[in-house]
Formats: sequence, structure tokens, C-alpha cells
Amino acid sequence: MMIADVLHRTFVSGLAALSVYGLFMGYAVHRETLAKGKEAEAKRREQTTAEEEAKELALAEAAQAVFRKGS
Repeated sequence: MMIADVLHRTFVSGLAALSVYGLFMGYAVHRETLAKGKEAEAKRREQTTAEEEAKELALAEAAQAVFRKGS
């Protein structure tokens, strides 16, 4: 009976450790996913800002060209 008891305790302890490890890895993956999402969002905002600045610059140049022709 002693061998069965040791095997059972080892098995249960292993399952408990595996559960704790699973929780830790789930949290680690969640944090990594959030970090990658923030990085992607920052790149998207950067790209959008550059496109908006280019559009603004084009509109400003067009407006200045109209005033130059009118003078």
C-alpha cells in the first residue's frame, strides 16, 4: 500500500504543479499578446498620422497655389 500511496501523491502533486504552470503560462501569453497589440496599434497610428500629414500638406500647397494665381 505504501508504493501506491507514494505514486498517488506524486501524481497529484504533479497535476497541481502542472496547473500552476498552466496558469503562469496563460498569463505570460496574455501579456505578450497585449504587448504585440500595443506595438501594432502604435505602428498603425504612426502610419495614419503620416498619411494625414501628407494630405494636409497637399491641401495647403493647393490653397497657396490658388492664392498665387489670383494675385
